[in-house]
Amino acid sequence: MNNRIARIINAQRVNMGGNWIEQPLPHPSLERVGPFLLIHHWQDLLPGKQESEEVGVGPHPHRGFSPVTCIYSGSLRHRDSLGTDHIVYAGGTQWMDSGNGIIHSERPSDELAEQGGLLEIIQFWINTPKAHKMDAPRYQPLPKETTLQWEDNGWRIGLVQGEWNGQQSPIEAHHPMRIANLSSDQPGAAVRIPVPQDWVGVLYVLDGNATLDGQAITGRQMASVSAGAEEAVELVCTDAVRMLMLTGAELNEPVFSHGPFVMNTIQEVQQAIFDYHDGKMGMLVE
Repeated sequence: MNNRIARIINAQRVNMGGNWIEQPLPHPSLERVGPFLLIHHWQDLLPGKQESEEVGVGPHPHRGFSPVTCIYSGSLRHRDSLGTDHIVYAGGTQWMDSGNGIIHSERPSDELAEQGGLLEIIQFWINTPKAHKMDAPRYQPLPKETTLQWEDNGWRIGLVQGEWNGQQSPIEAHHPMRIANLSSDQPGAAVRIPVPQDWVGVLYVLDGNATLDGQAITGRQMASVSAGAEEAVELVCTDAVRMLMLTGAELNEPVFSHGPFVMNTIQEVQQAIFDYHDGKMGMLVE
């Protein structure tokens, strides 16, 4: 077997606005993988008796990529300058194409902030091809109820984006990808994950233990998948494990990013900053 697992990386623990999160990507040894730019894993027990505006991330802009959030526990409220005000609960996904510019906020629902409880999310950033960076922004929610889910030899699979097992996610994207959440509580359960030969990607373990093409991986670690002759990665459960899979075709375009903007040149980023300050990305008042 031609092993597709290039390396296994420990996530870094970083402070983001007072919230401690796990960040496997970017990493000092790995800036990005194909179209995938960033992964942030946040798990926190909210104390309750808070206003939602006291928790999470307030209004901020984006341009040129898609920030996507999978909700594993709790609920997340999305508001944006398009007028959207929407809550996605555990098992669902918030997919936003920032396009030519949008302002949004990401906070726990009012109910979760007031009552308290566990909030666990992963946000990852997907680069948008140059041809679509200035498209109109859009918000694509995917609740648990409409997420395609099935079982395969002891593994539970929830398809976020792309095609798998003859099924197609309703989430539309500008680049060939397959994104899914996988979990198993059956030691020894094995599944082959299809990855086209010229695709790359990452597999991030939220918690638990597994092997990928025979290599051990544990919670808060990420495996990078390289192109190769083998058209699948073998995943075996060691003990109860949850995993996020991001795979896709390479995106061979220059990347210049600054804060919330991901473009191809420094001039494009400078223009994004000007446009934001000129109010061209709209307004969001909570």
